[in-house]
Order: sequence, then structure tokens, then C-alpha cells
Amino acid sequence: MSKSTLRKRININDRTDIVYVYNIKDKLCYDDEYDINQYFYKEYEDHRKDYKYMVVRLIDDNHTFDFEYYKNDTELFSIYKAFKMFTKKDRSSFKYWFAHWCAFQLTALNLGIWKPKYLLHDIEKPWLKLLWRGDYKKVQSWHRTHNRHHLEYGLEHGWDSIDWEALMIDWECCGLSKQEAQLDARETLAYEIEREKWKPYANEISNHLEKYLNLYNM
Repeated sequence: MSKSTLRKRININDRTDIVYVYNIKDKLCYDDEYDINQYFYKEYEDHRKDYKYMVVRLIDDNHTFDFEYYKNDTELFSIYKAFKMFTKKDRSSFKYWFAHWCAFQLTALNLGIWKPKYLLHDIEKPWLKLLWRGDYKKVQSWHRTHNRHHLEYGLEHGWDSIDWEALMIDWECCGLSKQEAQLDARETLAYEIEREKWKPYANEISNHLEKYLNLYNM
């Protein structure tokens, strides 16, 4: 996310199924919704002087909402509107892979750490899906144990073998194209080290990844 945008998250009491983009400068909005929801009114008033757009996205069933603010049309449409949000049922599709690939490239560019090798990010996935006839679980398992931007690779080859910078980008970009993966890299780290699979290695994982999160102010 660029430095001229703002992202924050709040929790409200009543679930409201809304994913809208509000033009808060002109009190207009997209997606056929013309009233600022009562729960979002304070957010709207607090930020309309500094930002043009407010994106409101429900991210889970615990009434948690993401708020993202954009100062101009270029930021909004290049970072938010350019990507379709895919669900897990789409995981075997080429479009799902390609959207994630694009999100990874954009995130690396926005952070100023893009490298030519990133053009090959997850490049084997579409072909493995064809080879294994859409068996996504098999593809996912092979991919994670053979690519240095996944924790599973470190589990087999040692934590120092992981490409932590690429892992950070991978986690950070997921929210651009994956509906069920709306956490950023730091939030994903907090979530992953609480899972039973990674709890025994929480210190190693945190120590390695925190260096990069702090380096890039994430």
C-alpha cells in the first residue's frame, strides 16, 4: 500500500454485509449505495478532509471491518479496483493464480523491492494443476515444500533457507485478490504463530520476519 493511503480496522456489534467504495469528498459512492452507513459515519467525518475515497470491506464473521483511504483516483483504481476478489472455490482456476501473481508484483513494486526473479512467482502452479488434473491440495502441498517463500520450506530445509522478503510480500499482497485472506503481512504473522502447526517455531519465525516488517515499516 502506498504511503499516501491509510488502512485501519474496527469491530462493530451488528454485522452489516457491505463492501463499498465511498467518494467522501463529494459525498458520493460507487456500487449503488447512496447512504453512509451509521457505523461508518465517524470514520467518514474524521477522514474526508484528507482523503477522497473510503473503502469499507467486511473481512470476517466477527463483525470486523477494514477501512482503507485513498487520496486520488489513480491510487484507488490501480490498487483496489484493478483486482477481482476470488474465493477458495476459484483456487484451481488460471484467473485466480494470475490475479495473485499480479498482486505480488504490484506489492513488491510499491514497497520498492521488486526483483526480476519475482516474475517466476508461483509459475509452476498452473502447470501442476493441469498435470494433476485440478487436485489443488496436491499442488498446494508440493508448492509449499518446494518454494522458499513458504514456511513449509523452512520446516524441511531450515529457517535460514527461507526467502523472508518474498514471504512477506506474499502475505502482504493476498488481500488484493483473495477474499478469505484479508490480513496484511504483520497480521498474518500473528495469526500463523498461534496455529498449532507453527506454535513450536513461533520465535524463529517471528525473529526472521520481524526484521523485514520493521525494515519496510509494515
